[in-house]
Amino acid sequence: MNLIIHHWDTDGICSASLISEVVDNTENITLPPGIFKFDERVWNAVNRAEKVYVVDVNLPKEVERIEKPVVFFDHHIQNKIEKKNVIHVNPIFEGKQAPSASYVVSSFFSHWDWRSALGAVGDVGRRAFRFDWVLKILKKYELSEKEALRLAELINSPSLLFDRRGVEEAVEKVANNDPKYLIEDDEWNKNVERIEQEITRILKNVRENGKFSLAKFSSDYNIASIIARKLVWDSNSEVAVVVNENYHGFSQLYVRVKEDRAKLYKIEELIKKLKSKNLNAGGKKDVLGVICEREKLGEVVKVIEDHFGESLW
Repeated sequence: MNLIIHHWDTDGICSASLISEVVDNTENITLPPGIFKFDERVWNAVNRAEKVYVVDVNLPKEVERIEKPVVFFDHHIQNKIEKKNVIHVNPIFEGKQAPSASYVVSSFFSHWDWRSALGAVGDVGRRAFRFDWVLKILKKYELSEKEALRLAELINSPSLLFDRRGVEEAVEKVANNDPKYLIEDDEWNKNVERIEQEITRILKNVRENGKFSLAKFSSDYNIASIIARKLVWDSNSEVAVVVNENYHGFSQLYVRVKEDRAKLYKIEELIKKLKSKNLNAGGKKDVLGVICEREKLGEVVKVIEDHFGESLW
């Protein structure tokens, strides 16, 4: 059996689905949505596998622990794994950027379809439409930009509800159905309705602090990253700092900056500062995600405030 370990979002689901189509005899498994670690369920699956494909989870230290043959696809900031059993594929190592893991996977296997484009739409939103390859694929499948955005939202919905099994089932659903059909999926559309209600509740309490938008809340929904995106993409704020104080016993924190201001705020440097303190942090040039024990949240916030030179709360 070939095991695919994948991120729980649209990009991870589309990427895993692409891999499952070009690799025989696969099973897929995701992490607990919003919690970046290989739990017992993942390790048990690894022990049963002959070969492991890891995609879009940005956990090189966990991947290094795998003794089976591994192919690791990613596009986040990370150091290259130098182990004989690991093929580590990331454009970062060549000084390049990729909009999504689906792009990395499709490039590696020379296998492109609507899932290649949807992964990018899921990861960078409307910015994906700047890429000619995305537009060409959407045109081929007669998908409008509006439909692509909606489909990315629908595919992502199980993860936002902490529905781990739903995420894993989505990989097969995406592999076996036409994208136009999936837009009408009843379960996913009901998911989005529930999520939108929770997001509306949280956005009512957002606070502005100069160029910063700040949101602090507690929710069992995995929506901290979605809130951060909305605050930056749909407002005049340059930086969004979003904290879910109590997410299934952990705390989540996301920072997102407007793409054209990324160099100013030095998010890559901030990620390194947090990692140097053994905090579970990762991201890209314009986004940072942290998951930590609740008692460590104050420490995380202090590092971020010191980095920005601002008292945020």
